Amino acid sequence: MLPQKPERYMTSKKKKIGLIIGSGDLAIYCVEKLVNLGHEIVVLRLPCSQIKIRRGIKKIDIRYEKIGEAFSYLKQNSISDIALIGYLERPVIDVLKASQKSQRILSKVVSTLNEGDGAIFAAVKKMLIDENFNMLKVQDLLPALTLPPGMLGSSFEEIIRTHEIERGISTFLDYANLDVGQSIVFQGGHCLGMETLTGTDEMIKAVVNYRKSNYGKSLSGGILIKGSKPKQILDIDTPVIGPNTIKLAHKAKLKGLVIESNKVILVNRDLIITLLESYNMFLFSTNFFKKNLQC
Repeated sequence: MLPQKPERYMTSKKKKIGLIIGSGDLAIYCVEKLVNLGHEIVVLRLPCSQIKIRRGIKKIDIRYEKIGEAFSYLKQNSISDIALIGYLERPVIDVLKASQKSQRILSKVVSTLNEGDGAIFAAVKKMLIDENFNMLKVQDLLPALTLPPGMLGSSFEEIIRTHEIERGISTFLDYANLDVGQSIVFQGGHCLGMETLTGTDEMIKAVVNYRKSNYGKSLSGGILIKGSKPKQILDIDTPVIGPNTIKLAHKAKLKGLVIESNKVILVNRDLIITLLESYNMFLFSTNFFKKNLQC
């Protein structure tokens, strides 16, 4: 069983935090948890976010064309620490409707909108730093979101660890270098799925459909491997798995999951553990760059 991470802020001093949120359960969890821990939060909802923020929490809705005004609001409220969390859609920006100040701020981001996610997130990070904000990783604010090396759920045979997992991680690292996706499904030296723009869950659904076909009907086994890409901006774009990922992996008849330690966020860890145990599946967390797997 994994050691428990203390759920504490990275310093004992409470700070004001501007939390820029997209969509999804993780964003909801982080807002509530940070408030419950006593931090003063101002939530900035991106256009893609429909999350309801409860009374008592300061919030503003961001329009990209008015980003300059949003930043001014934060500075007027003495907020210099910023964290981003939740699913972020590729921004759609009407530069002609942007204020002069916002045009200046957004100029470097707009020039990357036809590039990959990595380039966009790097430009967003630079934009925030140039505006004198301090970038915080939400996984540093809430360390229990990620896992140290170890295992949850059921145990697995040694042969899976020494052969399947090591070969799978090697294949994943080769794929991650392409800066396309954060996960693969691996079995017996073969990739059954590679994550693309549609995300991890959609990749697993494709494996489910394959195994429903006449060709794959009798097949079972394999592992989901998820980690970070070499150029991934972890301040903004963090790999995530949740209960639905576990449910889909079970539906795809996978034996378990392998994740990069201290890099992949778990949404609703308690439910994930319950599902792993009920499905007799494992979740193995390890450093992907060490030759001898840590457990």
